Amino acid sequence: MARGAAVLALSAFGVQHSALTAAQQPIFRSGVELVRFDLRVTDADGRPVTDLRPDEVQIVEDGKVRPLLLFQHIQEPAGAYADAAMRAVSAEVTTNRGTPRGHLYMLIFDQQHIAAGNEQIARRAAEAFIRTRVRPSDRVAVFGVPGPGPQVGFTADRTRAIAALSKVHGTLERNVKSPAGEMSIQEAYEIASGNERLATEVIGRLSSNLNADVGTAASFTMGGTADRGALRASDDPAAAQRIIQENARFVVAQADSTSRQFLQRMSDLIAQYRDIEGRKTVVLFSEGFHDQNVTRELEQVAAAASESYAVFVAMDLQRRAGDAGQLELPSTDQGMEIQSRLQPLSALAAETDGTLIIDAASHVEAALDRLADQSQDYYLVGFTPSDGATSSRGSYRRVNVRVTRPGARVSARTGYAVPPAVAASDRRRAIDAAIGAPFVQQALRVDYTTYVLRNDDNGRPRVILTLNANLPVRDSQHDAADIVFVVRDTRDGHVAASGTGTMPLPERPDPGAITGTSRYRVQFEVPPGSYLMRAIVREPGGLIGSGDRRLDVRSVTGPDVTTSDLVLGSAEGALPVRAEAYVSDGLGGLIEAYGRSPEQLAGLSVTASLIPARSDQAAITAQADLAETQQTGTGVTRRARFALPLTSIAPGSYVARVRVRAAGEDVADLSRQVEIHAGSAPAATAAQNDLLRFTSRDVLASDIVRRLQTGSRQSTAPASGHVQRGLELFASDRFAEAAGELQQALKLDQTSAGTAFVLGWAWHGAGDERQAIGAWRAAAAIDPTLVPAHLALADAYLKISQPALAQQALRAGLSALPGAVELQVRLAQIEKR
Repeated sequence: MARGAAVLALSAFGVQHSALTAAQQPIFRSGVELVRFDLRVTDADGRPVTDLRPDEVQIVEDGKVRPLLLFQHIQEPAGAYADAAMRAVSAEVTTNRGTPRGHLYMLIFDQQHIAAGNEQIARRAAEAFIRTRVRPSDRVAVFGVPGPGPQVGFTADRTRAIAALSKVHGTLERNVKSPAGEMSIQEAYEIASGNERLATEVIGRLSSNLNADVGTAASFTMGGTADRGALRASDDPAAAQRIIQENARFVVAQADSTSRQFLQRMSDLIAQYRDIEGRKTVVLFSEGFHDQNVTRELEQVAAAASESYAVFVAMDLQRRAGDAGQLELPSTDQGMEIQSRLQPLSALAAETDGTLIIDAASHVEAALDRLADQSQDYYLVGFTPSDGATSSRGSYRRVNVRVTRPGARVSARTGYAVPPAVAASDRRRAIDAAIGAPFVQQALRVDYTTYVLRNDDNGRPRVILTLNANLPVRDSQHDAADIVFVVRDTRDGHVAASGTGTMPLPERPDPGAITGTSRYRVQFEVPPGSYLMRAIVREPGGLIGSGDRRLDVRSVTGPDVTTSDLVLGSAEGALPVRAEAYVSDGLGGLIEAYGRSPEQLAGLSVTASLIPARSDQAAITAQADLAETQQTGTGVTRRARFALPLTSIAPGSYVARVRVRAAGEDVADLSRQVEIHAGSAPAATAAQNDLLRFTSRDVLASDIVRRLQTGSRQSTAPASGHVQRGLELFASDRFAEAAGELQQALKLDQTSAGTAFVLGWAWHGAGDERQAIGAWRAAAAIDPTLVPAHLALADAYLKISQPALAQQALRAGLSALPGAVELQVRLAQIEKR
């Protein structure tokens, strides 16, 4: 699937994440299953509470408060959805925090429990709702359960959804024929429950009906026609009661089977959307059914709704007395039947924090209008399931949700069920669902940006994706999260680039948080054009975060001078998602200018300035230093580096702006946001630029080592055994022993840059910097394009106070890879010292 999905360097950790208060901070470790609840919290006047804190929420199961590991506020965007969505995808930094999302409506018609002709009421109301109240930002699905009937998944195509409504049909028969004669389903349930008075009434009615086949039990079980005169002539009320009860149980069994079929199908239907995140409003059109014998199936629907964030709005379509066409047997208590059929609809609404609309047939359009006006402001919380829930997967567990803030009211579902354990195929299915989901996923925070440079070999734009994600902390079983990106052309939707990979899970949580921040970088090529990009991150426990980004890629090869994007150095490291700098450290950056001949770039001028975020006046301006023009396979390239001192700059938000001129004419006006902090970068932050701060898992998670592992397993060469043993020892932090095995492997195969690279880390872990430098020099010599080897070598020289040798190592790497931005930025950082 990947096109150019090569990771640029070892991932490092970020520094910021807002989570629970320090008093309630367990560590969120990878692989932990989370139960997720959506909560609506309002004040005494019914307005949404928008500033709730995690410590104000309690999830209580079996009298014990479950620790929260996830807490997010999902807020409906202010203003027009289209404007908010455009701002979100066009921002310099793409984030899934605060990304607008519309409503998700699922219209389900209970075709087996709607009388023929009665579905027209619901059909007309649903059409008016879709036509007038479903916004372009919303998605609607239409299903008739069970089929045949409409089967339309979430779509923005309102015309398609409306057309599907014509397939809705009703098949409910309230009065059914049994071997004993005709009786209502309500009568059957009451007689089967032991209502002898009603049984006597029905016997009397059927005895006077010559069409009733009231006979002996034998005639019923054999399916024959009884001698009605013989029964009437006999005077055995007990026998007649027994026959009627048997017939009633037969009718009840048929009705229960129909209800089970509907509930099981609806449960499967809702469960299949559990990978599409977001609160889903299930509008259930039904005349209801009896729930005495389908309690388990109702709980399964509630459990599926819990997994899928589904809230039931049950539309009671039962007709009341006086309605035209309402059939009623003399012995039927209509009020009792209505209440009996309402029970399961009421239960589904209550269990899922939904609403039961009684007598909706008389005001269904008004009810749907009120539904469309509901706020989408809610909280998403996650907690670990109890031991009882995980040992009995699929069983429904009751919980109590409390909010401790005075005056606040919370509405939430009543319980949950733990789904079956995740299989490998489920991982792929979940990621595919996230790729096709109508809105971005927000269970994990994902922030990313892109940089466009030129591939000097073929002249095509080279896009570098750099991404930060808040992830659970790794454990002994899980050390990486899945990442996928897809880039589609906005003209026709075809996939222009895509990639799959993994990013290491953080070793420890961020300060004051329960999760940590990990970074990922990848590069790919696309032709100039306009694209929509979606990046998805999935951690081992199943949580997913994704973000959408509009990507406008201009040509970097043409008759005129063109430039790369602006790249700023940052406390986060090279190619940051959000650039940060410190007053005492200064701010550095670079751009590349491209032309067809050296003459085009001879008169190049690059001016850098720093402008306060809400001002047009530059706080500081400087000319960039221009490197010599370099000949490439598709033309020429000239790099400009600048360094802005910040000692006179007040901390705050700024915009770094670079103006490029060539031959006296403006070529480009580039900018990127940067946050300036007081003082110097803290040691913990500065160390992120130091690749020598490592764990064995970080090294083993790199693409270089993954390829080395795969190759050694597939090879029978003598060196392979030493490599495998060395990597096993390295993973156990037995660095000196690992170095011995890897050194032996390198003697047997002196062409393996990967072996030399890991050998350097093994010596570094063992505390022998001299041997580490030698191994990294060997790795860089074997494969001059191995960027991490050059970076590690440079940092090793810095550690022994040899900045000149560090610069030399980076320049050697740039001679082999002139376009390696990480080497360029690292060199600029060292030259500033």
